[in-house]
Amino acid sequence: MNTYKRKTRQKLDNSLSNINKEDSTKSNLDINNKLSFPSPEGVDQNEWIAINIVSFFNHINILYGAISHLCTTTTCPIMIGPKNSLYYWVDERGKKVKYSASQYIELAIIFIQKNLSNEAIFPTRFDNKFPSTFIILIRKIVRLLFHCLSHIYAIHYNELIEYELHPHLNSLFLHLISFIIKSDIIPFDCSNSSSFIISSQIEIREFRTELESLSVLYELLSKQWQHIYAQISAQQRKISNE
Repeated sequence: MNTYKRKTRQKLDNSLSNINKEDSTKSNLDINNKLSFPSPEGVDQNEWIAINIVSFFNHINILYGAISHLCTTTTCPIMIGPKNSLYYWVDERGKKVKYSASQYIELAIIFIQKNLSNEAIFPTRFDNKFPSTFIILIRKIVRLLFHCLSHIYAIHYNELIEYELHPHLNSLFLHLISFIIKSDIIPFDCSNSSSFIISSQIEIREFRTELESLSVLYELLSKQWQHIYAQISAQQRKISNE
């Protein structure tokens, strides 16, 4: 599975890049302690956002790769998140299309990779500037990454537990939510701003609604853990009675 390496124009201390170097039994605690990551002083805000987006993309790409063989058109015929919330793919004409989870995630990976490699959007040269529409594109990329993680959480969390990769998912998801909050890519109120086109306003409202479903996701995780704990307890009782 290919990952993307960005040539940064400024040296950044990005704690997320160390996730794959941590032992899975430590990552949940260690990475969570590093979640406060404001934009470094003197570093361009867009540059800071860009390096974080690259890290999120790489780690989510690798994490999904670990269970991609379990996410097929048969096992996951539609792209859903918590409580069967449906995620549509929006094509270049703005049309919503229903895809299987594997197709959706593949399209998301291709779309993000294409933009990360575009010098006009993610410049690596000092004489090139970030486009005026950079944050609008970042919002779309982050939303796609959020959908991918939400699907993994809702459908494939048990498989990640079997592979002992769930601490990485937990840390990665918490880091992404923290980034969304601290980067302010989802403005509190854009209804009165002429700088936001109508389509962007709609996307912001839809994304904000999806983020509000986090409570549903936490409830889902709690039920999954209760079920897993009950299974383990039953197995232990069975062994002790033999």
